[in-house]
Amino acid sequence: MNQEKQPSPDLFLNAVMAYRDSAAVKGAVELDVFTGIAQGMNTAEDLAGHSGADKRGMRILCDYLCVMGLLEKSGTTYSLTADSAIFLDRNSPAYMGDVVNFLLDPFFIRDIGDVARAVRKGGVATSAEGSDVPGHPMWVTFARSMTGMNRMPAGLLADVVCADLADSDAGGQVKVLDIAAGSGIFGIALAEKHPQAEIAAVDWPNVLEVALENAQEAGVGQRYSTIPGSAFEVETGTGYQVILLCNFLHHFDAATCSKFLARMKDALAADGKIYTLEFVPNEDRISPPFVAGFDLHMLRQTPAGDTYTAAEYEEIFAAAGLEMTACTPLAGTAYTVVVAGHK
Repeated sequence: MNQEKQPSPDLFLNAVMAYRDSAAVKGAVELDVFTGIAQGMNTAEDLAGHSGADKRGMRILCDYLCVMGLLEKSGTTYSLTADSAIFLDRNSPAYMGDVVNFLLDPFFIRDIGDVARAVRKGGVATSAEGSDVPGHPMWVTFARSMTGMNRMPAGLLADVVCADLADSDAGGQVKVLDIAAGSGIFGIALAEKHPQAEIAAVDWPNVLEVALENAQEAGVGQRYSTIPGSAFEVETGTGYQVILLCNFLHHFDAATCSKFLARMKDALAADGKIYTLEFVPNEDRISPPFVAGFDLHMLRQTPAGDTYTAAEYEEIFAAAGLEMTACTPLAGTAYTVVVAGHK
């Protein structure tokens, strides 16, 4: 006989206390727990000595990380899960632990408890202290912290662009405009995979310093130039075969996106393409979970930012005089690549 599922407050209570998970992960990254375990320091005593922490405190933290599913435990010995070994060991090429420096920065989460206010207003107001202020230092933190998280999608996006360039038989120099370049990882990945790609990165001057450092470290500094200033205002030049718009349009309302894209249309070569990397929810706007949930993030962090469905992006590009030619999920990531060009 089928038994009806009994009502439970667990979902509600876990959501209300989710801050524990954030705090535990941030603490573990700061104490180098995951890297320590990867290096063979797999007891609370060993890890405490490694990080200069209290043994009991370390045991409690590691046990909680086991509860979360980020560590495993046998007796008094801890080990990494497959996920934590790939993404949280500092020596892994896919390491992304540094994202805690941005996503859990006090400035970034200061409005987390004010969702009701954001819902009443339909967003948050800009201010002299907001992240929209030109050259805000928060974006330097973003650039330095998010490189690891974006390394894999940057490489996959570069593969998409390179395949399109090969199909178009583009020869010689390939002019690439990288809007709101941040760490520069998306343009850099393309430059690494396409020897003729010449990157022009747009962002605030202090952020571009980080991008230049990364380009030089990657060995593509000679093909990497910068255009400091607002993407809405600076003179970018024209004739770009590739324009990268990664994690940018979701900060703005649809009309602003279309207005900006019309500006990008003028910078685009006749056969050029705009590659937009975004979180694109399904038409129901509640799936997939991580992508759909990003909408609330925009509500409480921007005046009018939003996530847009594929159909909405088609309308946004059309309003700018552009034609959307592809809207394809980027395998193994939460991102979708939206490709558009001249009609």
